[in-house]
Amino acid sequence: MRATIVYFSQTGNTEKVAYELADQLQRAGYEVTPLLFEDVADFPEALQGVDLLGIGFPTFFGYPPQFVLDMIAGLDKADGTGAFVFTTYGGATAGDSLYDAASALAKKGYRFLGGLKIEGADNYPQGIALRINAGRPDGTDMNAVDEFAGKILDALRSGRSLDPEKLASTNEFFVGSRNKPRQEVLRSIFKNVQGKIVFDDKQCLFCETCKKSCPTKSITSGEAFPEFSWTCIGGMHCFQCIRVCPGKALHAEFPGTIEDYQKFWAPISDSPEEKRRTYVAA
Repeated sequence: MRATIVYFSQTGNTEKVAYELADQLQRAGYEVTPLLFEDVADFPEALQGVDLLGIGFPTFFGYPPQFVLDMIAGLDKADGTGAFVFTTYGGATAGDSLYDAASALAKKGYRFLGGLKIEGADNYPQGIALRINAGRPDGTDMNAVDEFAGKILDALRSGRSLDPEKLASTNEFFVGSRNKPRQEVLRSIFKNVQGKIVFDDKQCLFCETCKKSCPTKSITSGEAFPEFSWTCIGGMHCFQCIRVCPGKALHAEFPGTIEDYQKFWAPISDSPEEKRRTYVAA
């Protein structure tokens, strides 16, 4: 039996969950291939003939990165292959991220088995400064991951499937935004907290650490300094370049104070009940 887990993880939260899932599947007798999103095009054989496919990503402002949905849309048509999705998020809201990814897989003919959302450290610069969810995912989170893996395997063996609608968020903001264009909703959220990234060439060591770490290859080599397209993740910054720059040549400027960050999220954060709905499985 073969399983492939395709994941995107710019800070390590989603990767931690991906490898815990892989470990559980291996214990159940599966030959598991963990595969980064950026490597999918180079290893198409990893997706061919599998018995189980997992797709993992961080949530950005309540939704999956667009390139995740684009990758799913580009998959070959499946004939009932089992699939599941998982996401990590900074603690405010997972929004409709699982629902969107699950719906995309179901449209490609996959037999959908379930979705998992795990809280991780908020790695936006404001979240780091405020230590939001510092240390997560932790041992308790990993226990939930293990439980989810067991549920998925049981559903696969039993021939059950799950309607992606079961993963739709109960958060009133996302319920009310469900029929609106995703980019329009995203812009309405991130414009209030994202700000911009500023490059100081006097501090640049030209080590290209930023380029090497950029998950979307939005940074390229220039003649004297790195060149930034700022396309990032559908216009959204992950700020990985700032986190890894050894010369501190990159910094962020925000539209408000650090304290404003939490105030902004409060009205659109998930309810305690929604947060406790860590996973849904067939």
